[in-house]
Amino acid sequence: MAAPLDTPVHLNPRELLPIEDGAGLEVKALQGDLWITQTGDPEDTIVHGGESFVLDRPGLTLVTALLAPAVLVVQPGRVAWPELRHAA
Repeated sequence: MAAPLDTPVHLNPRELLPIEDGAGLEVKALQGDLWITQTGDPEDTIVHGGESFVLDRPGLTLVTALLAPAVLVVQPGRVAWPELRHAA
C-alpha cells in the first residue's frame, strides 16, 4: 500500500488495493461498497459506505471496489474491549 494512512483512496469499479500485513488496520468505506479478501480467511467481507472493518489476519489483503467507484481510508484499527466484569 503506497498511500499514507488516513489518505482517501479512490478506486474505480473492480479496482484492487493490495495491503500487505495489515492486521490491526481499519478499512473504512467513505463512499461505495468494498469487497475485502484476507489471506487464510475462508469468508470474504463486504463493507458498505459509512461502514468499516478491522483487518484481523497477517499476509495479503485485497480490497476491491464492487460495481461502482469507491472512496476509502485505511487507518489504525480500534479495538473493542469486552466489558470488564468484577467478581462479586
